[in-house]
Amino acid sequence: MELFAPTGIKSVWMVSFEYSGVASLGGLGEAVRARAEMLARRTVNVTVFMPSHGRCWDPLLRVKLGLRDTGFSECSYRKGVDGRYYHYCIGADEANVKGVRVILFKGLDLATRSILDDWSIYSRLEEKASLLARALKAYTQRSRELPDLVEVHDWHSVLAGVIVRQEAEKRGLAVPLVYTIHLSGSPSFPWHYASQDWSGLQDGPHLVWRIVRHEVEHYSSLWDSLGGNVEAFGVHEADLVVTVSLSYLREELFKRYGDWIAGKSCVIYNPVDLRIEDAERWVVERYGGLGGGVEWRIVEDTLSGYRRWGYLDRGGALLISLGRLTWQKGFDVAVRALDYTPSSRLLILGLQVGDYGFESELRRLVEERAGRVMVVLDRIPVDVRNALIRLATATVVPSRWEPFGLVAVESMALGTPVIASAVGGLREVVVDLRSDPNGTGLLVRPEDPADMGVAMESLVQLMTGGSPHLIPIQGLRSLASPDAGLRVRGNCVKHVDEHFREHAVYSQVETCYERARQMAYYRAVASTHMRVG
Repeated sequence: MELFAPTGIKSVWMVSFEYSGVASLGGLGEAVRARAEMLARRTVNVTVFMPSHGRCWDPLLRVKLGLRDTGFSECSYRKGVDGRYYHYCIGADEANVKGVRVILFKGLDLATRSILDDWSIYSRLEEKASLLARALKAYTQRSRELPDLVEVHDWHSVLAGVIVRQEAEKRGLAVPLVYTIHLSGSPSFPWHYASQDWSGLQDGPHLVWRIVRHEVEHYSSLWDSLGGNVEAFGVHEADLVVTVSLSYLREELFKRYGDWIAGKSCVIYNPVDLRIEDAERWVVERYGGLGGGVEWRIVEDTLSGYRRWGYLDRGGALLISLGRLTWQKGFDVAVRALDYTPSSRLLILGLQVGDYGFESELRRLVEERAGRVMVVLDRIPVDVRNALIRLATATVVPSRWEPFGLVAVESMALGTPVIASAVGGLREVVVDLRSDPNGTGLLVRPEDPADMGVAMESLVQLMTGGSPHLIPIQGLRSLASPDAGLRVRGNCVKHVDEHFREHAVYSQVETCYERARQMAYYRAVASTHMRVG
């Protein structure tokens, strides 16, 4: 069949498991929302598809979002490896959120609802992903107009995106498929999981990019050759693979799949819209000013009612750390680092995700350092969060690996320097003061509490106007001055304004989407010279 590629990108479908403001655990939801709204502001027609995760049954959220039933339903059977047939029935609600159309697929019977509407976003993950793919297949088949581009986010959305592209090809359209990897890794399954019997992908020949040209390959044979790894399948199927930093692309994806994907890969940073003025305005309106230890007043006034481990005395400078309470985020390293920085007090705003072994160890470390560290276990209001980041002396990002490091960029947007592990995207987003006087923080050896603690002490002394001889890192002593803290905060804001605001990131999106469109065009041209189907 002859295929035709789009001549421009005016309509985009995004597939994701998270969307900030609807259902989200962290950076993925924020990143998808930011990209979708950024495109919508530029008159691109954007639709985001996701499982409901039970949010469609929340009466308060229905009112807040203006959720309404679309009338869509898809009820049929899936055939298991045991030969038995399993019924499913899927419906859909929709809302318009800041110009973005958001479609939530929900269950219309008890069995389907137990999967798609499970409130825990990543519970029953494999089956949520499978039913999401089934839902998108039916939705695509019934849509009068198809998008100019499909973008899927992380492995949970891969099959849904491949199926949308497959259905588009049945209509003679070479719709570009962009696969954005925020965090690499996925499980593996036998072909049956992806197939027409279960998730809905119809086997057959199609064109796959092979380094310098497209070649004919069956879906099942490609799947099996990759050991059924969903992410690997997405990398091979996508017209363009996008990740959130060049470091992550080279260190993680090239290592896993080979640098051949350089020819069809791209980098798009996650943008931030936080402004230092907004955080400062909130503090001034409620506390009258930014000085006089107001950060401690906010800690005492606003955090006392939340679940927490440990406590903080006022014997030092406030540093802050944020994120999911998992081994990846390395909060244990930051707590141990306090043994090397007498001037620091650490506030961790954590999010529990069920990593109970790590939580137990972290709590023990916190209790051993009474008065020097506190972990807050509940979500706090965003205005309070931003105010505390703005007022903190530094933000600590001790991750063991990090594709991008959105927390670091958000911190710098609020004028607060960052002490981060020199891993992944953090090495790109944080500029070390030792190598650049216009730097935005310090990079330290990963999993090294001593190196991190010395960096924390050094930055505290620099930011608070301490004497040069009190700064442990000699390379920072030449920067010491009464206004050093103001200069570093200014560096942070300027760095974000130049590299991580919407105007800069949209330029990356335009470039990457156009590359995906060109790859789809090559696929369309190849289809006229190769027998496919």
